[in-house]
Amino acid sequence: MGFFYKHKPRGYNYIPRYYNPEKEAWEQKKAEAGLSSNLSHEEQLRLEMRRKWGVAKEKEDPSERRVKMLRSFVIVAVVAVAFYYLFCTPMLTNIISGLMGK
Repeated sequence: MGFFYKHKPRGYNYIPRYYNPEKEAWEQKKAEAGLSSNLSHEEQLRLEMRRKWGVAKEKEDPSERRVKMLRSFVIVAVVAVAFYYLFCTPMLTNIISGLMGK
């Protein structure tokens, strides 16, 4: 009879989790206010990072934004001029022919 023995199905340890977004938002508000909350250390660090990065983006004034745009425009212009001089003028062929010894 040992030949026809069927094993019992293996169980699994499934722990159902309930996600309540309202409770999480409430806990975050409590943590931001400095009140005692039952957020884990990792969640508190995540909340702190979100708050700091979000504030930095919101507090950026238009003059800083203009400076960033001007800086990026100047960088693009310099790269475009360098690309033009390297590939659209005989300068590159002169450099290559000089290296080849012709």
